[in-house]
Amino acid sequence: MQFHKALICSVIILTASPAVASAWEHEHERGVDLYRTENAGVVVSLVCDPNTVYGTTESAVLIEAGDNPDLSAEVGFSFPDGNRIGAAMVHGRYGKATANPVEWETLIAGFREHQTVTITIGDSSTEVELGDPMPFTCL
Repeated sequence: MQFHKALICSVIILTASPAVASAWEHEHERGVDLYRTENAGVVVSLVCDPNTVYGTTESAVLIEAGDNPDLSAEVGFSFPDGNRIGAAMVHGRYGKATANPVEWETLIAGFREHQTVTITIGDSSTEVELGDPMPFTCL
Protein backbone atom coordinates (compact mmCIF):
# COMPACT_ATOMS: atom_id res chain seq x y z
CA MET A 1 0.00 0.00 0.00
CA GLN A 2 2.85 2.40 0.85
CA PHE A 3 4.43 1.68 -2.55
CA HIS A 4 1.18 2.56 -4.35
CA LYS A 5 0.93 5.88 -2.46
CA ALA A 6 4.52 6.75 -3.42
CA LEU A 7 3.85 5.78 -7.05
CA ILE A 8 0.66 7.85 -7.23
CA CYS A 9 2.42 10.81 -5.62
CA SER A 10 5.28 10.55 -8.15
CA VAL A 11 2.85 10.44 -11.08
CA ILE A 12 1.01 13.53 -9.78
CA ILE A 13 4.26 15.45 -9.36
CA LEU A 14 5.51 14.49 -12.82
CA THR A 15 2.27 15.38 -14.56
CA ALA A 16 1.99 18.69 -12.72
CA SER A 17 5.48 19.85 -13.69
CA PRO A 18 5.92 21.56 -17.05
CA ALA A 19 6.89 19.12 -19.78
CA VAL A 20 9.26 20.97 -22.07
CA ALA A 21 11.38 18.00 -23.13
CA SER A 22 9.38 17.11 -26.21
CA ALA A 23 7.52 20.23 -27.28
CA TRP A 24 8.00 19.69 -31.04
CA GLU A 25 5.37 17.47 -32.67
CA HIS A 26 6.36 15.75 -35.92
CA GLU A 27 4.16 14.45 -38.73
CA HIS A 28 5.04 13.06 -42.13
CA GLU A 29 2.30 13.91 -44.59
CA ARG A 30 2.40 13.21 -48.34
CA GLY A 31 6.20 13.10 -48.31
CA VAL A 32 6.64 16.37 -46.41
CA ASP A 33 7.88 16.69 -42.83
CA LEU A 34 5.77 18.94 -40.64
CA TYR A 35 7.02 20.09 -37.23
CA ARG A 36 4.91 22.13 -34.82
CA THR A 37 5.15 23.54 -31.32
CA GLU A 38 2.78 25.81 -29.45
CA ASN A 39 3.55 27.83 -26.36
CA ALA A 40 2.36 31.09 -24.79
CA GLY A 41 -0.16 31.80 -27.55
CA VAL A 42 2.39 31.42 -30.36
CA VAL A 43 2.50 28.51 -32.81
CA VAL A 44 5.77 27.83 -34.62
CA SER A 45 5.68 25.37 -37.52
CA LEU A 46 8.37 24.13 -39.90
CA VAL A 47 7.49 22.64 -43.26
CA CYS A 48 10.34 20.65 -44.83
CA ASP A 49 10.46 18.95 -48.25
CA PRO A 50 13.95 17.38 -48.28
CA ASN A 51 13.04 14.78 -50.93
CA THR A 52 11.70 17.30 -53.47
CA VAL A 53 8.23 15.77 -53.38
CA TYR A 54 6.84 19.04 -54.70
CA GLY A 55 9.71 19.73 -57.12
CA THR A 56 12.03 21.70 -54.82
CA THR A 57 13.56 21.40 -51.38
CA GLU A 58 11.45 24.41 -50.37
CA SER A 59 11.13 24.80 -46.64
CA ALA A 60 9.26 27.39 -44.60
CA VAL A 61 8.68 28.65 -41.07
CA LEU A 62 5.07 29.46 -40.22
CA ILE A 63 4.03 31.65 -37.29
CA GLU A 64 0.60 32.08 -35.73
CA ALA A 65 0.38 34.72 -33.02
CA GLY A 66 -2.74 34.52 -30.90
CA ASP A 67 -5.61 34.01 -33.31
CA ASN A 68 -3.80 35.45 -36.35
CA PRO A 69 -2.65 32.69 -38.75
CA ASP A 70 -2.23 35.28 -41.54
CA LEU A 71 0.46 37.44 -39.93
CA SER A 72 2.21 39.82 -42.32
CA ALA A 73 4.82 41.68 -40.28
CA GLU A 74 8.49 41.82 -39.37
CA VAL A 75 9.17 39.09 -36.80
CA GLY A 76 12.34 38.78 -34.74
CA PHE A 77 13.78 35.46 -33.58
CA SER A 78 16.35 35.60 -30.74
CA PHE A 79 18.17 32.49 -29.53
CA PRO A 80 19.99 31.98 -26.21
CA ASP A 81 23.40 32.05 -27.94
CA GLY A 82 22.77 35.65 -29.03
CA ASN A 83 21.90 34.92 -32.67
CA ARG A 84 19.05 37.11 -33.91
CA ILE A 85 17.13 36.93 -37.16
CA GLY A 86 14.65 39.41 -38.59
CA ALA A 87 12.11 37.75 -40.86
CA ALA A 88 9.50 39.43 -43.03
CA MET A 89 6.48 37.17 -42.56
CA VAL A 90 4.05 37.20 -45.49
CA HIS A 91 0.69 35.64 -44.66
CA GLY A 92 2.28 33.87 -41.71
CA ARG A 93 5.12 32.40 -43.78
CA TYR A 94 8.89 32.92 -44.05
CA GLY A 95 10.26 30.72 -46.83
CA LYS A 96 13.75 29.56 -47.68
CA ALA A 97 13.28 30.58 -51.32
CA THR A 98 12.95 34.28 -50.45
CA ALA A 99 15.15 34.39 -47.33
CA ASN A 100 18.73 35.53 -47.12
CA PRO A 101 20.64 32.18 -47.16
CA VAL A 102 22.79 33.06 -44.12
CA GLU A 103 19.75 34.15 -42.11
CA TRP A 104 17.83 31.02 -43.13
CA GLU A 105 20.69 28.75 -42.02
CA THR A 106 21.03 30.67 -38.74
CA LEU A 107 17.30 30.34 -38.06
CA ILE A 108 17.16 26.59 -38.77
CA ALA A 109 20.39 26.01 -36.80
CA GLY A 110 18.85 27.90 -33.87
CA PHE A 111 15.78 25.66 -33.93
CA ARG A 112 18.03 22.57 -34.14
CA GLU A 113 20.27 23.62 -31.23
CA HIS A 114 18.13 25.43 -28.65
CA GLN A 115 15.23 24.73 -26.31
CA THR A 116 13.84 28.27 -26.42
CA VAL A 117 13.44 31.16 -28.83
CA THR A 118 12.17 34.66 -28.13
CA ILE A 119 9.79 35.83 -30.84
CA THR A 120 9.21 39.56 -31.19
CA ILE A 121 6.29 40.99 -33.13
CA GLY A 122 6.06 44.76 -32.94
CA ASP A 123 6.53 45.77 -29.30
CA SER A 124 5.56 42.34 -27.95
CA SER A 125 8.09 39.60 -27.14
CA THR A 126 7.24 36.02 -26.20
CA GLU A 127 9.63 33.30 -25.10
CA VAL A 128 8.58 30.06 -26.76
CA GLU A 129 9.65 26.74 -25.24
CA LEU A 130 10.80 24.47 -28.07
CA GLY A 131 11.72 21.42 -26.01
CA ASP A 132 14.59 19.14 -26.91
CA PRO A 133 16.39 20.15 -30.11
CA MET A 134 15.40 18.08 -33.15
CA PRO A 135 17.30 17.12 -36.30
CA PHE A 136 14.86 18.82 -38.70
CA THR A 137 14.95 17.63 -42.29
CA CYS A 138 14.82 21.20 -43.65
CA LEU A 139 17.73 21.86 -45.98
